[in-house]
Amino acid sequence: MQQVTVGPKYQIVIPKDLRKKIKRFKPGDKVYVSLQGENKLVVQTDPQSWVERTRGMMTEAWKDIDTIAELEKTRNEWEERLEELGRGIK
Repeated sequence: MQQVTVGPKYQIVIPKDLRKKIKRFKPGDKVYVSLQGENKLVVQTDPQSWVERTRGMMTEAWKDIDTIAELEKTRNEWEERLEELGRGIK
């Protein structure tokens, strides 16, 4: 947690290292400010579309996994299950 000073017009400056950590954050962007509890102020960036917010979030999770093999495995499981239910794919 970093300390900043509130100016005479109740303005604060977001520290440079924090600004750099927030992706796609630039001057003029809108932020949301909310109060949580008696003395906790939360500043959040303007949420983008769901697609923009979630783009790339699973890249690290799937890094060492063969996605084609996983897809084939899932398809085979579905086909086996459908055959068990008597609704096999023809």
